[in-house]
Amino acid sequence: MLQELTIQNLALIEKLNLSFESGFTTLTGETGAGKSILLDALGLALGERADTSLVRHNTPKADVTAQFNVKQLAQVKAWLQEHDLEDDDSCYLRRTVTAEGRSKAYINGYPVAANQLKTLGSFLIDIHGQHEHQRLLTANNQLELLDAYANHNDLLANTRQSYQAWQAIKKELQTLEEAQADYQSKLELLSFQQNEFEQVNPQAEEFEQLSEEQSQLSHASEIKLACQQAYDAIEGENGSIDQLNQAIHSLESIIHFSPKLESVLAQLHSSLIEVQEAATEIQHQAEHIELDPQQLESVEERLSSLFALAKKYNLDADQLVKKHQQINDDLAQLQHSSDSLESLQIDLNNAWQAFQKEAKKLSDSRLKAAKKLAHLVTEGMQNLGMPNGQFAIELHNTEQATALGIDKAVFMVTANKGQPLQPLAKVASGGELSRISLAIQVATAEVASLPTLIFDEVDVGIGGGIAEVVGQKMQNLGEHKQVLSITHLAQVASHGHQHLFIEKQTQNDSTTTQVTQLSNSHRIEELARMLGGLKVTEQTLNHAKEMLEVAQGKVA
Repeated sequence: MLQELTIQNLALIEKLNLSFESGFTTLTGETGAGKSILLDALGLALGERADTSLVRHNTPKADVTAQFNVKQLAQVKAWLQEHDLEDDDSCYLRRTVTAEGRSKAYINGYPVAANQLKTLGSFLIDIHGQHEHQRLLTANNQLELLDAYANHNDLLANTRQSYQAWQAIKKELQTLEEAQADYQSKLELLSFQQNEFEQVNPQAEEFEQLSEEQSQLSHASEIKLACQQAYDAIEGENGSIDQLNQAIHSLESIIHFSPKLESVLAQLHSSLIEVQEAATEIQHQAEHIELDPQQLESVEERLSSLFALAKKYNLDADQLVKKHQQINDDLAQLQHSSDSLESLQIDLNNAWQAFQKEAKKLSDSRLKAAKKLAHLVTEGMQNLGMPNGQFAIELHNTEQATALGIDKAVFMVTANKGQPLQPLAKVASGGELSRISLAIQVATAEVASLPTLIFDEVDVGIGGGIAEVVGQKMQNLGEHKQVLSITHLAQVASHGHQHLFIEKQTQNDSTTTQVTQLSNSHRIEELARMLGGLKVTEQTLNHAKEMLEVAQGKVA
């Protein structure tokens, strides 16, 4: 439940600290006193959009902190643990907004994103607004409200997941069917390309080997001549070998006089061996180089074929093998696409059946909840001055399946005896719509799992004994939930277990909003003001006192 709300520099509020108790708390005050500011402040703490106009004039930032007792809220504690936020019996939601528009959010002192405040807040508070009846006129909101009452979140999640799985397969199938649309033209193109490549049949590393062979064949005469000259320079008369032998002989003749030359002599012996091996290799290579114009012509023809194919496909010649493989793979995939199409169609049918199964479970749950909710709302309408009122919820199949299933909810109502039920949007007047909306909100609040409920002037347009019934219902709700109600009706305010008074005060050319918890005597005065307007008489005070005593059960 909400325990404290601390506000600094928000609109007309300079500094305010409010403590809330369990049960039913009413908030009253003159029009324009700032009751809506409290909801704006709470909305900030719960992650609503930050508005710089809320920052108090001539102050750098607004700061709001809401403290909740979450000791009995397992879902909240699990969420805090999952997000590595402190899990204690108290939870602090804080929001700051600067005059420049920068916003920061915190949970238990840890910086978080504003949407995390909003997610956590959805587990803590349910706010029923004064314009709630306007939302009731659209089919989507009617279905949403029914689902909230049914509290079948698992069924909703299963239906959404099965719908998404069905849609994913459907999209994949559509993509494949689009590809099949020009199947024949693609098949002919790939077959033609495959044939071209198979006629040339490029091989791995072939281009590099042929290029080397072509270079060697086209320069065979030059290579043989160079090899012969190199060999003669090494093995010929007075060649490198003779020169090395002569140097070795000269050093060997004097090595016993200069032992330090032994390392040089060793190097010369080593060089002699390497030069001899080089001469042998040169001779070997020269012997295998042939002047073969026919082979050269063959190699150049092959290279020409590879170059021509590469040029046609805008490739380097060494990429031909990879392209050939790609064409083969694409052709194989295309040829097997018919099998894939058939397999996907089976998967699509299975996914659709799975979705229908989950949607049917959801529909059954909605139908069951619709009967219960209709009974409660009918009872509420009759208690709110519509003795012949009847309410029903019809479920129809939608034209198209959605992530919400296959249902469309239609709220049906009649206010007069003998009149048939008709859609809510067609038959309800403004006053009737307010009462029906209130009956629905009270009925759904009774089963809501959230610990704190806030009603923001939902009793607009009613009065007298009906207003007293509303006060009684909220008082009863307050027996097992924390209920806060902003109201202009004394009949409702008198039923609160606590009463907060909101007023504007002007001092030193500065206007601020203040909130006071009223004592019993001051509460009577406020109820009298609400009953009698500006002029409060003794009779009005007595009436207010009696109203409070009756509402609190202090008189028979």
